[in-house]
Amino acid sequence: MTNLFDAIAIRTALRDHHPFYVYVLCRPCGEPFYVGKGVKFRCLQHEADARTTTALTHKLNVIRSLHRQGQTVAYRVDSSFLSEAGALARERALIAEIGRHDLKLGPLTNQTDGGEGTSNPSEESRQRGRDSLWGEADDPERQIINRWFQKLTPVKSVPIKPVATFTRAAGLWKNDDTIGMKPRQAGAIVATALANDVMLEPGCLLPRRLEIEGVEYIIENGVGRDMVSNGMIEVHDATVTYETLKLTRLGYVFVVKTFGASTLIDAGVLAP
Repeated sequence: MTNLFDAIAIRTALRDHHPFYVYVLCRPCGEPFYVGKGVKFRCLQHEADARTTTALTHKLNVIRSLHRQGQTVAYRVDSSFLSEAGALARERALIAEIGRHDLKLGPLTNQTDGGEGTSNPSEESRQRGRDSLWGEADDPERQIINRWFQKLTPVKSVPIKPVATFTRAAGLWKNDDTIGMKPRQAGAIVATALANDVMLEPGCLLPRRLEIEGVEYIIENGVGRDMVSNGMIEVHDATVTYETLKLTRLGYVFVVKTFGASTLIDAGVLAP
């Protein structure tokens, strides 16, 4: 196997290469999950972005998942070049050789075919462009959560509200009528897991409140009570509007069934 380096050793290794290089981010076992072209210490920026931004991409979620498990990214220098053109051509060839996950061709989280420009962007990449134009709500904070939640599950009635405008926020309890488990309820669970860096498993504790792009949101009353009633969650800390929700085994199974284990693993909220 080609040498794998940690974040410290890769700095030394890069000194022995031409200025333009193609690198591979790998899991600790050596499986590649991202190919890039860089100069100087560009390859290290991805881990920094995972720590310092709230951006939700396949690549960053994989890195965050590794960090939560106490693991680190392994780095590999594939090749180096005197010209940028050579590095761009090799980046494109290597992505094609290993295969993109979104195209079901391999394990890479890359969202384009590489090389100069944005060739063959993934559906996630296209969706980000659509999201910049989409938003039915007049309230900018509602537009943020609408767009964000649509990435989880395509429903128009988003069960998460901005705290600042949701004046009717109240406690959660069991309803008289039991509403069956619904995808939008599973979406609310995944949303708070993503925003609060919680790994999904039976018994995990999920805050009812979550922050996205600097705005605080809360799972709405009705959906929260429905989940208590149908057994998806139990109220662990009943502090009104600041509840902590305990995911039951039934709820866990439904969430995984709704989204698929591979999607949740890619999102960094389910252990492989």
